[in-house]
Amino acid sequence: MSTFATLSALFGANWTTVLVGWNGLGVLSPWPSRWVEFAPLLSSEEIVSYAHERLGRDLSIAERDLVLPLLNLSDTTREEVRKLLEPLSDLADGNPALELRKWRLVLLEQLLLDLPPEPTSALFTLTEFWQEFGFPADGPHEVQGLGNAASPFDYYQRRTLASTLARHRAWIDREKATLSAPL
Repeated sequence: MSTFATLSALFGANWTTVLVGWNGLGVLSPWPSRWVEFAPLLSSEEIVSYAHERLGRDLSIAERDLVLPLLNLSDTTREEVRKLLEPLSDLADGNPALELRKWRLVLLEQLLLDLPPEPTSALFTLTEFWQEFGFPADGPHEVQGLGNAASPFDYYQRRTLASTLARHRAWIDREKATLSAPL
């Protein structure tokens, strides 16, 4: 199952979910204007599929008119797709920060499934993941030497990986409960 399909099954999706995924993590980088250089979190095929799904529902005329151009994206640039998605996201009145949290949660769950077993590689992989999100204050990850006095020798051990994974799993459970709660 794709990341977008997993996210949709867990939380549902809206046009803001799609736009945040299409923008990818480049908007969080030190170079947000270069967002197209970073991969999107969902494919154009998934956008077309979601557009078809939405057309199967009772839509407003405004949404229907905005969805129709998304049915064929074969010769459309990433910037053009973004321009098509932005008014739909506005119409959906979604919350980009909330939708990004959903993407982050699902991506982290997928990462944990494929995490290398060796502590050094696993901890580096987790650090790289959180770096892509700009080390958010609400994240569970602790980086060696950043805000702590852990030496590399102490940090890159199995016990550190075990406690880090426990923190991540607890964070996932809390985040899932928060994101699943009705607004």
